[in-house]
Amino acid sequence: MRKVLLFLFSLSLIWAPLKAERVLSSLDFSSGDWTLVGVPIHNYRMLPVQEELGTFVCKDMSLLRSLQQDWDLGLTFDDKCDYHYSLKFYRNGELMETLELNLYCGYLTYQGLSYVLDPTEFNRIKQSARKVPWSRISFSDLEVLKSAIQTLDRAPDVYWYDDVKQYEYPGFFMLSVNKIPWSTDRDSLMQVVQRKLVREAGTTDFYLQEYFYVVRGDEMHVRYLVSSQPALAERLDESVYVRWRSHLYDRDSVSVLAIGIDEERYRRLMKQD
Repeated sequence: MRKVLLFLFSLSLIWAPLKAERVLSSLDFSSGDWTLVGVPIHNYRMLPVQEELGTFVCKDMSLLRSLQQDWDLGLTFDDKCDYHYSLKFYRNGELMETLELNLYCGYLTYQGLSYVLDPTEFNRIKQSARKVPWSRISFSDLEVLKSAIQTLDRAPDVYWYDDVKQYEYPGFFMLSVNKIPWSTDRDSLMQVVQRKLVREAGTTDFYLQEYFYVVRGDEMHVRYLVSSQPALAERLDESVYVRWRSHLYDRDSVSVLAIGIDEERYRRLMKQD
């Protein structure tokens, strides 16, 4: 049976380049306040547009809907180049999806797969983009970090580069889910893990994140971070893969990247709060 599954998986790789996908189809642009944020990424072949445009926001809904319709892209496995931009889609300030774009080799990476994209498509975004500042802020006190996140969450036009909800809690532990079919839908799996945690812990007071996944043959292995109070990990001791530890474990500070804000505005907002 294993050999049959591996054979079928190989066939899927052979036929994959013929398949196309609307890579933005999961985003519901009909509701909420949407923003596309672009963040330049260091690349061995830097391009002038990265310096010229830098970090940007785009709120042109007609453009976003047009991209959603037009980006019906074919798969590629010729994706050995570094990325130039991280394209992040936010609804009402919450990060919903992240894609990586290479403008030299011409491909877009979405949920671990890469798709052919004509680099001139970026010009459509550039015409509606507005350059914005960004700040990397470091904290050695987790309570100050939590307070800063709450303050900036209330500020208009500020976007977190990464998910910062985990910092509502003082630390985290890790769970492992192994040897599941490689084709398992990871969103559905995460919902199952969430419900199982609630049943076993008797509380919803935690924050679950997928940390990474890997496919080996016909099996998938997934690691999850669970941010919580330390007592929750103690109740789940038998199923914990990495024991609970502080977000400051083995480091002096935690850094977060805020888009749309410079140091002056940050200090002003924190002083007003």
